[in-house]
Amino acid sequence: MKFFKLLVLFIHLFIFGFGNLLAQATATHQQEVTTMYYYDFSGELSATSISQIETEVSQLVNVFEAKVKYKEEKQLGQLVVIVKEKPRKSEGDILFQPTDLKKIISQHGLMPKEIKFETINP
Repeated sequence: MKFFKLLVLFIHLFIFGFGNLLAQATATHQQEVTTMYYYDFSGELSATSISQIETEVSQLVNVFEAKVKYKEEKQLGQLVVIVKEKPRKSEGDILFQPTDLKKIISQHGLMPKEIKFETINP
């Protein structure tokens, strides 16, 4: 009888432990989500300002790549940003904030217009 109780207890512990292990393995292998942001702006922009904007944006959290496309004759441009980040796991996670793009554009004397984004499936 004692052997049977120990066997049942062992089976329960094994199932519980295996379930937790499987849940942790799934959580740690969550794939990165890639998002592309397109921020339109207008205003006069020099070549040095273009590289400064790209550098500042590249330093933001989870930014993989930043590129400024600018048409000098129309004084219109677009900031293209590729962000790669894992899904949020807790409140303390620090994620990319698109509002930082508007702040950087405005700091360079440009007029932010419209922001668009698309999520790219892995």
